[in-house]
Amino acid sequence: MTMEEEVEKRLLEYMSHCSTTGNEDVKVLLNTHLDTVPPYFPPTQDETNIYGNGSNDAKGQLAAMVTAAIIISKTDEDVASALGLLFVVGEELDHIGMIEANKLEIVPEYLLVGEPTELKFGTIQKGALKVKLTVTGQAGHSGYLNSGSSAIHKMIEVLHDVQHSDWPCDKTYGDTTYNIGKISGGQALNAWAAHCEADIFFRVVTSVDNIKEMLTKIVNGRAEITLLSFNDPVVLDTPPIDAEMDQVSFNTDIAYFDGKDKVKAKYLFGGGSIKNAHSKNEFIPKKELHECTSILVNLVNQLYRK
Repeated sequence: MTMEEEVEKRLLEYMSHCSTTGNEDVKVLLNTHLDTVPPYFPPTQDETNIYGNGSNDAKGQLAAMVTAAIIISKTDEDVASALGLLFVVGEELDHIGMIEANKLEIVPEYLLVGEPTELKFGTIQKGALKVKLTVTGQAGHSGYLNSGSSAIHKMIEVLHDVQHSDWPCDKTYGDTTYNIGKISGGQALNAWAAHCEADIFFRVVTSVDNIKEMLTKIVNGRAEITLLSFNDPVVLDTPPIDAEMDQVSFNTDIAYFDGKDKVKAKYLFGGGSIKNAHSKNEFIPKKELHECTSILVNLVNQLYRK
């Protein structure tokens, strides 16, 4: 039996143990995503780990949630009837699954999103700001300094200032980080570049507006700034159980859940490490899958009684 078949079997088993729960009855909502980042490679396992595309990001989280729901449904029907499972697609691309799921108008008291956090609860989901910088030069023969101006040379100066600026940092929530992920420009080696573009991805701990304002001052009119996409950071809550906590430097569906500011608390948690996700070496330790399941069962029971 494949991992997908086992999860489907357990999900059907959970549904058979629970009465139908209306959206308004969901007290605790467990959410994760089904989609993965290509290329696909099939699952394998050894005594210690499960390997494969999406094994920890995030099918391992889905398996732990379904297993936790099965355990709860067999031990306390009242808790099970207040537990909701929401599995979506599109998280890795455009969050369309969560955006569409908002139409269900589910507003639980507590939300937990499953992602590979090494069994640590997140203190913050950093915000995301993606921008494109565009610089225009003047084409001309590059053998003569006064025949034109290079957009690439100008862009280098701008990016130098970006890299040598003091971006915000926080003791609890971590540092604002960035990646200059794409640079393109120029038309020939013997011509001054007429055009240059650079795409930057900021991981934000303050606010998108704060980083936009800082970037505008740094660029100081030397480049056009185009916003590609953005969402503010989400400060997360401390769980009512003993658990290690740490900041999370990746984006999730939490920011796209309309009810995130209406819940009593929101959590980001799961087994496995994001550091090996999206790679041919992706895996999740079996021990962490079991620990994750146990922690979810404990957490759901604690939240139900609050």
